[in-house]
Amino acid sequence: MTILNIHMKDKDKKKLQNIVEFQNGKSMSDYVRKLISEKIKIETLAKENEGLEKIEIPEYVPKNKYIGFVNGAIIGVADNPSEISLIAAEKFPNHALVIKFNGPKPKQIEYCFMSLVENKCWNYVRLEDFSYPIIPVSLISKSEERKLFSSVDTVSSLCVIKTGLMNLEEFEFSREESISTAAGIKKFKIYSGKCKIVDIDFDIEFIVAPIADLLPFTMLIGRNLLDQLDAYFFGKKQILCLKLTE
Repeated sequence: MTILNIHMKDKDKKKLQNIVEFQNGKSMSDYVRKLISEKIKIETLAKENEGLEKIEIPEYVPKNKYIGFVNGAIIGVADNPSEISLIAAEKFPNHALVIKFNGPKPKQIEYCFMSLVENKCWNYVRLEDFSYPIIPVSLISKSEERKLFSSVDTVSSLCVIKTGLMNLEEFEFSREESISTAAGIKKFKIYSGKCKIVDIDFDIEFIVAPIADLLPFTMLIGRNLLDQLDAYFFGKKQILCLKLTE
C-alpha cells in the first residue's frame, strides 16, 4: 500500500476538520479517501473525451444521416439524433456518445435546460459542435421497462416524457393541472410512474410534451426527481455526476 503525505495549511486543516465533524461519525482519513476517489473517477472519465472531436465519418455511410459513435465505432445510423440516443441508451448507456451528421450541418436547436451511495458520472453526449448533459434512465410502466436518455431541467417542477414514446394507459393518471410554460399557461395531464437510475427506483410524476427529434434525449428530469439527488456539472470536462442526497 502506498502512503501519501499531503501538505496542508493549518487553516485548511481546521476547515476540513470542521467539515468532517459535521458529517457525523466520519473520520478525517475516510473523508479524504472519498474525495480522492471521486477526483480519480472524474479524471478517468474525462480521458474518454480526448480525441472525440477527430472522429471521421466513413465514406460508406449514406448521406444526410446521423451516425452514433461509441469508442470510435459506429453503433447506429438514423434519420435524427433522437433515434441514435435510444440505440445508445439501450446498448451503451455508460459510454461517451458522439453523434455526427453526414451532410451539411443542420441548424442547431437552441434549448434551455431546465440539476448512489457513491457518485456516478457520465460524459456529455456530443452532437456535432454542441454537447448535452445526459443521464441513462429506465422508465418503468405496468408492463415495460424502457431504456432512454434523459437530460436535466432545473426549472421544471415535473419530469417530461416525449410525446408518443410510451403507452400512457400503462401509467396511473394522477390529475390535470394548469402549468406555466414558455408558451403560456396550459393544461396538462399529470401521470405517476417509476424510473430507475443506477439500479435505484424512484417514484416520479410527469407530463407528456413534444421534445424535438433533433435533440439526443427523450426525457427531461425535473426537480421532483432531482431534489432526491445531488447533481454536479463539470462543464469544461463535459461530465455530469449524480449521487443520492445525504
